[in-house]
Amino acid sequence: MNESDLRSLYDFAAPIWFECYKDVLQHGQIDYLTHKYFDYQNVLNIKDNGMIYENIMYNDTKAGFIAYCINADHIYLDKIYLLSDFRGNHISSSAFDYLQERYSLPIRLNVNQGNAVAVRAYKGRGFEIIEEKSYPLPGGYTNVDYIMEKPFSQNK
Repeated sequence: MNESDLRSLYDFAAPIWFECYKDVLQHGQIDYLTHKYFDYQNVLNIKDNGMIYENIMYNDTKAGFIAYCINADHIYLDKIYLLSDFRGNHISSSAFDYLQERYSLPIRLNVNQGNAVAVRAYKGRGFEIIEEKSYPLPGGYTNVDYIMEKPFSQNK
């Protein structure tokens, strides 16, 4: 992502979050998390700690984005979000393939346990639940997540 993309990430990502999480998380929790993850200064701080942000393009149009970091034994996919018009086109699968072909590592991610659509989609793309975790947040909120992993295989 270029500087302009990073500056406008909140405006791009927040509507996706409200759409995806409106039936999973409380409005205040969504608001808190979107500012935490996507306000420009926060993005810069996260990026300085090794997070890589990339746009996802589909037919020369920005369809979404990913944010990930590389660890010694896995890729941690922190964010993968697509605009609603682009879902169902196997774009996420292409992003997973891109990461694994580039880095030859398994992919790990967190997914909210209440987000049944995402859990089902990740399982359908070869991810397995390897752990369950809860994370307390300010305001009395709690993230209750599955940690999921897509093994790396040389022979896809």
